[in-house]
Amino acid sequence: MHHPDSEVILTIETLTEKGDGLALWQGKKVFIPGALPNEQVKVRLYGVKPAYAQGELIDIIQPSSDRTISHCDYTECGGCQLPHLQYAAQLQLKQHLVKAALEKHQIQANVNACAGMSTPLQFRNKAVYAVRTINQKAVIGFYKKNSHDIVDIDICPVQHTDTTDIIRIIRHWMNTYQIPGYDEQQHSGWLRYVMIRHGFSTDECMVVFVTLDDSFPYQAELIAELNALPQIKSVVQNINPDRVNRILGEEQRVIDGSDVIQDDLHQLRFGISAHSFYQVNPAQTDVLYSTALEYAALTGQETVFDIYCGIGTISLYLAKKAKHVIGIEVVPQAIEDARQNAAVNQLENATFYVGKAEEVVPELYGQGITADVAVIDPPRKGCDKRVLETLLSMKPTRIVYVSCDPHSLARDLRVLLSEYRLTEVQPVDMFPHSMHVETVVKLERL
Repeated sequence: MHHPDSEVILTIETLTEKGDGLALWQGKKVFIPGALPNEQVKVRLYGVKPAYAQGELIDIIQPSSDRTISHCDYTECGGCQLPHLQYAAQLQLKQHLVKAALEKHQIQANVNACAGMSTPLQFRNKAVYAVRTINQKAVIGFYKKNSHDIVDIDICPVQHTDTTDIIRIIRHWMNTYQIPGYDEQQHSGWLRYVMIRHGFSTDECMVVFVTLDDSFPYQAELIAELNALPQIKSVVQNINPDRVNRILGEEQRVIDGSDVIQDDLHQLRFGISAHSFYQVNPAQTDVLYSTALEYAALTGQETVFDIYCGIGTISLYLAKKAKHVIGIEVVPQAIEDARQNAAVNQLENATFYVGKAEEVVPELYGQGITADVAVIDPPRKGCDKRVLETLLSMKPTRIVYVSCDPHSLARDLRVLLSEYRLTEVQPVDMFPHSMHVETVVKLERL
């Protein structure tokens, strides 16, 4: 319903962190999904508060020269924030986001152009679909922006192409046997999520069914249908009985095939289980980690710390070129995966420690174990300051910082720049069509 009295014409100034257009109206900020900077747009205002309002995009009067037709028909889906922005302009935006975050912290640096993909589609190796039953029909898809309503999705253009076939099989099976999806309000039903993971280099695929209890109706019928796709090497049931937003539960069992699939990156083999953390864009992961390896400038003589190492992906890249790599990670399962991955790749010069970085790094330093080169890849909130302080005392020749958040990166760099100088800043586009940017920086001792 349009109320003409609440329709206004606004000019978009910039984008918010969520990728919405931001305009000013009577001194209020107005947030307008789908609008781009410098566009003149007709907007219906709603949710008007003293300081801000929401705006629904009614018409684009003066479009941006960077506007493009979205790659996707599902306008309601909250998965991609910028499908209407040309890819070249997305890359410029990401370079600018990194620059702006550094400038805000008074850091002068030359920021390289953002490394992008030649074709930014079908790049994701992991999909998590939410499942519901609405009017006795299976609904399988992704959440709408800012809600838990689900957009029913047949084809997602950023997922691996096999995903479409798998979802079609599951949808058909649910409708044939009246398999109940999850009811979030009542905390009832059965199938909560379907997670699909792919090894891009091996073409191996895992399908995980996240269920409310440990029953599995019409399991044999489902497996028979999934077996039509030979690339499916693992079918897992994960049981999540709790009323939580967390997707996976503690308990799981393999229903068919193996509990892991394999993927290769950089002539290294990685085993991926349902719980493994593994970057979702394999092509760009190699760009990111190869850049980190290049910045580490290893000669084979170095002891390298890989702090916040996850399943050891960067560690193993480094281990091929270093004397010894020490990986540190708080998640025990990730460290088990890291040790397993090191063994599979016959790399005996990598040692892994479980624990909080801010406890393990000072402890190792206290024992006289120091790094010639440190690689840090912290979570969004950045490094714990004890990690930064220990690095400043330890004085590695080089620090390579891999960041998934320009703001925490800039804040941490401010601390490190007391003893180091910033020589390289390389943004990498891991998540096309989103506001998200990864950055690799190289720091050299002053």
